[in-house]
Amino acid sequence: MGYLELTGVVFGFLYLILIIYKKPVAWFFGIISAALYCFIFFTSNLFFQSYLQLFYIALGLYGWWNWGKQEKIQHPTWHLKNHLIGIFCCTAITILIGAEFNREGQALPYLDALISVFSVFATYLTTKAIYENWYYWIIINLLSIVLFHSQQLYLTEFLFMGNLILSFHGLFHWRKAKSLNP
Repeated sequence: MGYLELTGVVFGFLYLILIIYKKPVAWFFGIISAALYCFIFFTSNLFFQSYLQLFYIALGLYGWWNWGKQEKIQHPTWHLKNHLIGIFCCTAITILIGAEFNREGQALPYLDALISVFSVFATYLTTKAIYENWYYWIIINLLSIVLFHSQQLYLTEFLFMGNLILSFHGLFHWRKAKSLNP
């Protein structure tokens, strides 16, 4: 993909770095990265990843609006019950979507579906600045590295390696901010 993929990687890194530091403009960079990756994934036969980018664009607009109206971004936590409900629903949707894409002959349909469904959920948590979003992103980034390596999208694999490191940084940064402002 060359320059297009590289541009998506750069904007993706900018998005995540700015999210860690709770800058609403992060969502702008996320929207641009998602638009580029919509095309990249479509041409790489990762259709659900491509569709996922459309959700990212919509969630990016919502996140930008939601974070922009707050004076200071807080880090609320969710109860375990909410996480269990979310995990159960995402797993059920993953199975259904994975089965459909498997019938259509898509590359790694269940892995692609799992990453996509849980990414939408984790992005929603991020738009609400829910502290635990980082735990989901750590797992999603690990699985994404496997997926993109298998599709020979090496720059994108590099992006998700960086995202993995930045997700740990985000977790620790938000934890520190949370402990300073209980």
